[in-house]
Amino acid sequence: MGNRRFIFAMVGIYLLGLGVLIGMLVEDVRFDESRSALLTQLDEDTHRVHERLTAIEREALAEHNVTP
Repeated sequence: MGNRRFIFAMVGIYLLGLGVLIGMLVEDVRFDESRSALLTQLDEDTHRVHERLTAIEREALAEHNVTP
């Protein structure tokens, strides 16, 4: 009877550990997906801001060159 409890305890601990590891893996994959989406949006916004700043700089240079 004692040997059977030990085996059940070991199987329970094994399954618990396996569940924790699988949970950590799933959470890591979900985090990577959300981080990738966020980084993609950040890259697009950075590109858009850079284009706008370049346009403002060109307008300022054009005004400076036209004015005597």
